[in-house]
Amino acid sequence: MYNTNMGNNLKNKTSYLAQPLRIGGLTAKNRFVVQPMEAGDADDRGLFTKYTYERYERYAHGGAGIVVVEAVTLQYETRSTKHQLLLDVNNVTNRLAWKHFFKVMKGKYPDTIFIVQLQHAGEISSDVFSRRVTVKSHERFGGELVGDEYVDNVISQSVEAAKFLYEIGCDGVDIKFCHGYIGSQILRPYNDRDWKYGGSWEKRSQYAFSMCQQIREAIPDNKFLLGAKVSVFEGFAGGQGHAGADSTQLDLTETIKLCQGLEARGANYIIESLGHSHFSWEIMAPNNSNKEMVYAHLIAARALRDALKPSTVVIGGGLSVLREKAQTVCEDAIREGFFDAAAYGRQAFADPYMPNKYLAGELDSIKWCTCCDRCGQLLISGRNSYCEVYKK
Repeated sequence: MYNTNMGNNLKNKTSYLAQPLRIGGLTAKNRFVVQPMEAGDADDRGLFTKYTYERYERYAHGGAGIVVVEAVTLQYETRSTKHQLLLDVNNVTNRLAWKHFFKVMKGKYPDTIFIVQLQHAGEISSDVFSRRVTVKSHERFGGELVGDEYVDNVISQSVEAAKFLYEIGCDGVDIKFCHGYIGSQILRPYNDRDWKYGGSWEKRSQYAFSMCQQIREAIPDNKFLLGAKVSVFEGFAGGQGHAGADSTQLDLTETIKLCQGLEARGANYIIESLGHSHFSWEIMAPNNSNKEMVYAHLIAARALRDALKPSTVVIGGGLSVLREKAQTVCEDAIREGFFDAAAYGRQAFADPYMPNKYLAGELDSIKWCTCCDRCGQLLISGRNSYCEVYKK
């Protein structure tokens, strides 16, 4: 099933995935990235539990060069999952919890890069246990309409959160412009409302560009990484990466301008993604019925790679469905310049030790994700999310 030469190469760490990766002022020990996968295992105050600690220890011990801490809300009153992690810089207990988390993680795994993804759910927040808000009401979601001051405050919260994380030893932050959360909602052509952050591209892009620029100005240290996860296209009429407010036609012009603008304002990397968590899950997370969608992710990553400077790292996604074929596809993709590193979400749930096993040439011992998507179903149902197949 696997050729001997590949196994020997991996043991000798001469594969592309095994190579170190310069990103900003840091160097990742390899090119495996753990995606920011929510697991709904925080407590009722949004604080870490023993399950959260155990999960991130598995990710780091498993050998990935970069671990992105899941979609962390800065607004507990507007959140997508009941037990979502909260970062509240104005709460002493919360600050101490985050400080302890990074003391433990960086103390045990100093060669792992830890990045925190900052999130605001906007219109796809729950209206059962939280407050749902929107920048332009959609018939599927609704929500309380917010204005300039509200969004200005979201930017300010993100800047303060980044400054705090820098102070306590975190390696960087990821801004979320993907999967239908508020960053996507503001950027998409559907947001044609006449306000500070709506209508023209110049107005819609202000949110992303202001946040990126203010974070980098507050933290000029290039050893603190700044980047974004971006849905290159969302896959529905008026979505990000589409031609107009009512169009289903793809047009990546604005997505490319977004990523180039982030780069110009100090972003060190972009994580490629596609889709929307409610409208187009099948392109966001390809499964067994549409494996070919992986090629759309590869093409999207290549579009970003070709448009950005060589020093700006592009991280490819949508890979878990490849299972044992991932090794060949990712090695080829890095060699041929489609992306610089490979990010895994569901596969990290199934086998967080996959990077170490892969790099040691122990391919037959890897527990490959079956893409049953039960982990996502558990999260949506309000339960702790884990891999039901392998019980992790």
